[in-house]
Amino acid sequence: MKRIIGIATLLTASTVGVAACGETYPNLSSLAPAKTKFSATLVGTNEVPAVTTTAAGTLTLTKEDSVNIVYDIVTTAQTDSITMAHIHAAGAGVNGPIMVWFFPSPAARAPGSGAGAAAAVNGQVAIGRITRAGTAFVAPFTWDSLLTRIQAGTAYANIHTKKNGGGEIRGQVTPVTQ
Repeated sequence: MKRIIGIATLLTASTVGVAACGETYPNLSSLAPAKTKFSATLVGTNEVPAVTTTAAGTLTLTKEDSVNIVYDIVTTAQTDSITMAHIHAAGAGVNGPIMVWFFPSPAARAPGSGAGAAAAVNGQVAIGRITRAGTAFVAPFTWDSLLTRIQAGTAYANIHTKKNGGGEIRGQVTPVTQ
């Protein structure tokens, strides 16, 4: 019993001592990096040239920290006809080069893999993570150029299908306001 009282007294004294110093400590959750969200609404009229389709989709990007972006791309397109999905470098109304592939995965695209393009599942084309060190960016693009373009609004995502090989739905990546 004396031990418990002694520990309680010590803890109380420590707390009073810290409070008496007048120092405050930040909430540790405030030290975590802020997550930044971006999205794109994918529709056929955004393709260049525009495509008539009933398909639509969304891309959600969440920059978790200085080395990770989580992505999720979904569509109402007939998922067994999807051939590719990726982020391009260009502003609205302009076609640009691919920066990062979402679908099929880099392993499926490797020569000799035999994997080919797998079908999306339940409308979800791809979900994953883009990382500074682990992502195979399409040259000459890098993590830094991807971030710069996403933040400037000069990146777009699109989904290609068997019917529309040049792209069926497309959307400019923009910040999500909270």
